Amino acid sequence: MIKKLFDDIYRIKIPLPNNPLKATNSYFIRGRERNLLIDTGFNPSECQKAMEQAMQDIGFTMGETDLFITHAHGDHSGLTGYLAKPETKIY
Repeated sequence: MIKKLFDDIYRIKIPLPNNPLKATNSYFIRGRERNLLIDTGFNPSECQKAMEQAMQDIGFTMGETDLFITHAHGDHSGLTGYLAKPETKIY
């Protein structure tokens, strides 16, 4: 589920299957030259599909987007390897 918070800033709710937390949040910020995705969510296929759908709905690709991972827990960093492209900067 996507919620537009401000112009060019979106919250992406990523489901956490079989987890009492139910979901985690990623944030997308559209930039002039590159975009920024903050946190990626877990790596199960349900999370991958949710992120891919959000990317399509918002209209961005990882080729133009960098990643900011707030910390190394799997619910924040799990999709990093799946999403990152050679040109992706990871912070």
